Amino acid sequence: MLRKSTLGALGATNAAFECAARRIAAPAAAQRSFSTTPQNASSLAHFTPTSSPELDELLSTIRHKIILPAYLPLEQRKRIFSPKYEKRLQSDPIIIEIDGEVLKFRHQNLFTDIPQTRGSVISAISQFQTPEDFANLRPLLEGIAYTGRKFTMGFYCSIIRIAGVKGHIFDVIECARGVAHTGFRLDVSEKVNEVLHFIQMKAVDADWEPAAAAQALRWAEMVIEMVESENHQLRRHKDEFPLKDELPLHRDPMTLLAPLHIAASLVARHGAEAGEGVAEKVESYAQDIVRLWPAGKKLTEVQPKELYEDVDRMGYLLDTNKFIVMATPLLHGLDAAIGVLKNPALAAELTARRDLLAAELQEARKASEESPKAERASAVYAKFYGEEA
Repeated sequence: MLRKSTLGALGATNAAFECAARRIAAPAAAQRSFSTTPQNASSLAHFTPTSSPELDELLSTIRHKIILPAYLPLEQRKRIFSPKYEKRLQSDPIIIEIDGEVLKFRHQNLFTDIPQTRGSVISAISQFQTPEDFANLRPLLEGIAYTGRKFTMGFYCSIIRIAGVKGHIFDVIECARGVAHTGFRLDVSEKVNEVLHFIQMKAVDADWEPAAAAQALRWAEMVIEMVESENHQLRRHKDEFPLKDELPLHRDPMTLLAPLHIAASLVARHGAEAGEGVAEKVESYAQDIVRLWPAGKKLTEVQPKELYEDVDRMGYLLDTNKFIVMATPLLHGLDAAIGVLKNPALAAELTARRDLLAAELQEARKASEESPKAERASAVYAKFYGEEA
């Protein structure tokens, strides 16, 4: 009601606009400030000090130039970007109060004053180094989500990779858990499998230390639970339906291979000390994977062909370097699972699929030999299998 009534007052006359803009300056008894509704208050971005003055300045710029103008009613937002009001706003800015914070808005030139959102956000996250820096990830994503700007899948995958490489994949998981405010939806294969990749690498980098690996298993299962939830479902057009034989992401064998990898490696490394119920999880995941992955099909043939032709769905796997990065830990997980399964028939079924994946992986490695972007793929493969062909 407050936003609607304010818009009406502002749209009436210039005199009404001038009155509204001076509200904070008015005597306390007559003062009336704009305010967000309580349910939006949590979206007001507040950044904590970081490890560098340059990063602090960049976050401040993002906050004041990109995020905070979104809290203005539409008519006022138009005014701060309109050359018509430039001189007036210089001496008489629009002033609002949100959740106790007083904000002043002067004229902003859309072409010269407003930084590019995607580039600014990626630049900021690229500069994150410390846990204190990464504490700003969620408020940053909440802030840009509030602006209503739309971002590509590639934008979110870049964030996952930056955070994952720096050992902060759980900060990404936390953003996904807060999807209602961050907009960070795990709704497509590449996002999901990038997150699961870095969870697996956390256990690998810890040399499968029991506590770290058990934590990685919990995180992988948490991700799969999120992927299944309504908040993370792919947004389809009203006349768009899943394809025939399309598996939901939480039932895609590629997704399930990640927790299988972690659980099987825990058992292979630590036996009975792997933790209660972990060996049973290996068998359960193996059974699901065998049931969902048709015999004789490559991993990149499990879903309908049309999905692999769509770069925003499964098409990323046709990039040989990305396939190597994603598939290498999964092959290692199949090796581990086959070695610890006590059911010979199930182990044989898993072996057949393991051999198909191994052949597919070698084909991808051969195809990527001349690729200038093979560095990440080569590093991941070497971590599991050395430099062997």
